[in-house]
Amino acid sequence: MPERDDTEEPLQSLPPGMARRYAEYKPAADKPSPAVTNVGGYDELLDYCREMQVALPRSREGLAVIDSLIDNPETKRGIKGLTTAIGMFYGDVLTHTIAGAHWEVVEFPMVQISSKTSILVIHVAQRRLDVGMPTLVMNYDHALHLIDQEGQGT
Repeated sequence: MPERDDTEEPLQSLPPGMARRYAEYKPAADKPSPAVTNVGGYDELLDYCREMQVALPRSREGLAVIDSLIDNPETKRGIKGLTTAIGMFYGDVLTHTIAGAHWEVVEFPMVQISSKTSILVIHVAQRRLDVGMPTLVMNYDHALHLIDQEGQGT
């Protein structure tokens, strides 16, 4: 497996989380900053995949790779401790493959994929590891379906 891959782009900072009791009001910037799309947080997952000698593209195919590692009894134990990393990778897949999707932090890292829909990516990863279903690919396909429905006004 190559030393560098498409997941190794410069990292961006997550926006600050919302204050629980106080809000700070300040004027909007003259120029809006670009949406955060790459925050990383899954180096351990990339290292694990390199160790297993499997490529992990930041795409639906990469989610399928993680699903297969979770479903394989021999590799599941090693990947079980990477819940946060899996969630962060899933979030970066969403932000890189869905136009306009971007990271937000309220209480937990989430990805806003449309004006009406956000995904708590670490919760998705935790459910996948604990329950087994739905797979990451199923979650991704469902996210695309929700965007299509919203675009059609249903």
